Amino acid sequence: MNWILLFFLTAGLALLGRLFQLQIIDHKDFVKSASRQHRQVVELLAERGSIFAGDKFGNSIPLAISRSSWAVIASPEDIASPAELAEILGKDLSLPQEEIFAKLGKKGDFYEVLEKNISRESAERIAARRLPGIYIEEGKARYYPYGAMAAHLLGFVSRIQEDEEGRYGLERYYESDLAGNKGMLEGVKDAAGFWVALGRRIIHPPKEGSKLFLTLDHNIQQKTEEVLAAYRKKWEADRGLAIVLEPRTGRILALASSPAFDPNAFSREKDFSVFLNPAAESMYELGSVMKPITMAGGIEDGVVRPDSTYYDFGEIKIKGYTIKNFDGKTYKTQTMTQVLEKSLNTGAVHVARLLGRDRQWAFLKKFGFGEKTGIDLPGEVSGNISNLSAEREIDFATASFGQGIAVTPLQMAMAAGAIANEGKLMRPYVVERIVDDSGNEIKKEPQEVRQVISKETAETLTKMLISVVRIGYENRAGVKGYFVAGKTGTAQIPRRDGRGYSDEVIHSFVGYAPAFNPKFLVFLQLNSPTGNRFAANTLTTAFHDLAEYILNYYEIPPDEK
Repeated sequence: MNWILLFFLTAGLALLGRLFQLQIIDHKDFVKSASRQHRQVVELLAERGSIFAGDKFGNSIPLAISRSSWAVIASPEDIASPAELAEILGKDLSLPQEEIFAKLGKKGDFYEVLEKNISRESAERIAARRLPGIYIEEGKARYYPYGAMAAHLLGFVSRIQEDEEGRYGLERYYESDLAGNKGMLEGVKDAAGFWVALGRRIIHPPKEGSKLFLTLDHNIQQKTEEVLAAYRKKWEADRGLAIVLEPRTGRILALASSPAFDPNAFSREKDFSVFLNPAAESMYELGSVMKPITMAGGIEDGVVRPDSTYYDFGEIKIKGYTIKNFDGKTYKTQTMTQVLEKSLNTGAVHVARLLGRDRQWAFLKKFGFGEKTGIDLPGEVSGNISNLSAEREIDFATASFGQGIAVTPLQMAMAAGAIANEGKLMRPYVVERIVDDSGNEIKKEPQEVRQVISKETAETLTKMLISVVRIGYENRAGVKGYFVAGKTGTAQIPRRDGRGYSDEVIHSFVGYAPAFNPKFLVFLQLNSPTGNRFAANTLTTAFHDLAEYILNYYEIPPDEK
């Protein structure tokens, strides 16, 4: 009994000594350690600013918003039975049980994302179980309510760990405005890793990102995408794009490209080139839509008038090269108006020769070719008219009808817009207002780049382009009761090896209405359509459908009796 008593006495003294060491001697060290484990200072993510389109009634329609999302996080190093947990979690997660087990079995891993964007109900069920090594993280996820609508304009947001970053489109261009500023939170977590309600305090509140209100009209954008998709499918084109803008302001009312992508599921795309916005980030030889630009230079300089004539021999030979009309026909004596109506290549070359190389090049630059438009979108290219610097006669001849020089669709639309806008070239823009989290507003105003041609020349060109729609191949573009101005383009696509042109073509059309007081301008393009050689047969009816809708939508009264 004495030995037993001695044993317990010794054990008791040892236990008391250990308690004394832990509670008295090492007390401060353990308090610090506990504080480090439980009390944490974390960043509070700022809510990303929303992006809104509008409509004619002044409504704001959300195109991009941030909404609450929940993610299931695991710390495999702290999980004793991965198989058991995988079976439990498989009831609430959409992942296969085998995949969950594989992630939970990664020993030495303290942070493994099991699944993002789970439902609130699933998150609450999992959190209530307090499973060891399993945590719920609440955050914000970018969401695009209308899916692929205006995807090339909007871009998307990708997440790098906790940080969101805009990619492509407005999400990238206005990243600093949309992102906002992070805040700081100090608080306490319990042994399971859950926040304790008491003791939390915000050291520095987050600043929400600014809201963007676009020039985009939601209804016009929707109709534009419908028309573009229908005609791209009808003519089995590789790609298609459409731009609708206000010539007098430069406001973009719609911008669509097909094929598009869903910014909610951008990671599914295998070909990253689909994210590029071809309206501003790609350049093309667009063909005869350039002829009104050449004609504008000739009329502005006084070398031709609408009723000036030349003799069309059907072809022009320039140092070993032969330029023919698109149909190979000879039309004999023709006026400048007929040059546009019949889209005569020889007539465009005739005007370019009268202008001279220096003046032709100068007018191309004045209309904005070879320079960026300055639109508030990332990745814009300036096109390429540099081959004219070699001063070869053949290059200036082909440039007069839109071959041999590369331009962006947006440049072409804005150049035509200058004719519609009394000769004034405007700067295009997409964001109309930026409103920060305090309600402060920055409003953008229309910006004139320069006067390209006189008001009189612009009016003369408009009358000629009305005649093109009434009498020329573009007659199916007209809308009953309205003066409509427009021009098609059918351009050959250069071979990839740089040796001449392939049999594939690009179809384009640019038109505006009502012609003498234009409320909108439309540019349409189809790449490599099949079943018809000429844009007059593929895009004029597409313009008619879209123009008729916009005229009715804005309730614009007929301007022709």
